[in-house]
Amino acid sequence: MYGPFCSLRTCAGAIALIFLLRLFTASASAQESGDAYYEQNCSSCHSIGGGFLAGPDLKDVTQRAERQWLLDFIRDPEKKIKARDGYALKLREQSQGMAMPAFPDLSERLGDEVLRYIEFRSTGSHPQPEVTAAAVDPEIGRALFIGTRQLSGGGAACMACHQAAGLPGTGGKLGPDLTLVRQRLGGERGLSAWLQRPPTPVMSSIYRDKALSREEIAALIGFFGTTLEHSEQARETPRRAVQLAGIGVSLLAMLVAGFVWRGRSRGVRGTITKRGDGK
Repeated sequence: MYGPFCSLRTCAGAIALIFLLRLFTASASAQESGDAYYEQNCSSCHSIGGGFLAGPDLKDVTQRAERQWLLDFIRDPEKKIKARDGYALKLREQSQGMAMPAFPDLSERLGDEVLRYIEFRSTGSHPQPEVTAAAVDPEIGRALFIGTRQLSGGGAACMACHQAAGLPGTGGKLGPDLTLVRQRLGGERGLSAWLQRPPTPVMSSIYRDKALSREEIAALIGFFGTTLEHSEQARETPRRAVQLAGIGVSLLAMLVAGFVWRGRSRGVRGTITKRGDGK
C-alpha cells in the first residue's frame, strides 16, 4: 500500500535535488566576474600593457575595435578569419599564425565585464608576472619534461602527450610537437605566462589544481631553449650528408671517366704520332 507512495516521494525528492543543483550551478556561473574570467582564460596569452606575449597586448583594445566586434571575435575568431576580416587577419599575423581558441559560451554580460576589466587595467600599470630562465640548468627542465623528475604539484610529465627534438624515444602524440614552442609563444615572457595559466581546455583541466612552480617554469623555459638547437642540428645533418654524398658521387664519376677514357686517349695519341712520322 505504501510502496508506490514512497517511490513517488523519492522521485520528487530527486527531481527537487537536481533542480537545486542546476539552480546553484547557474547562480555560480552568473556570478563569475570579468576579472576572474580574464585571468583564467586570457592572461596566459595576452598582457594588458605588458607587451606582446603569445598574442597581442590588449591595452586599449576597445579603442581599436568596436565592442560587439570584439565579443564576436572572442566567441569565434576563426569565423572572422574565414570571412577575410582585415583586423582579424592582422591579429593572426601579429600572432605568427597561431590560432586563438574560441569561447562560444561567453555571454553578453560576462563578455562586457571582461572588456570593462581590460579597460580598467588599461588605465594603470599591472606588469605581467615573469619568470627568468637565465640562471637555470636546462637539464632540470629536460628531466621535468621527460618525467625522471616529478613536478611538485603532481602533474603529468610533458612527454606523456608531447614530443620535442633531442629527447630519447618518440614521446606522446596527443599534443603538438613542442620543439619550437618558445619561439611560437613569443619568447621567454610569452611561454612563461602560458605555463602559469595554460588556456587550452585539456591543459587547464590537468593543471588547474597542479600548478607549476616558478622554478619549474624557468627550468622548462631553459630546456625549450635547447630544443631549437637540436632542431637546427637535425636539419643540418641531412644537408651535410647530401653534400658529402654529392662530393663522393662526383669523385667516383671522375675516377670512372678517367679509367674509361684512358685507353681512348692513348689511341688518339698513337694515331697522331703515326701521322707525324708519316709526314
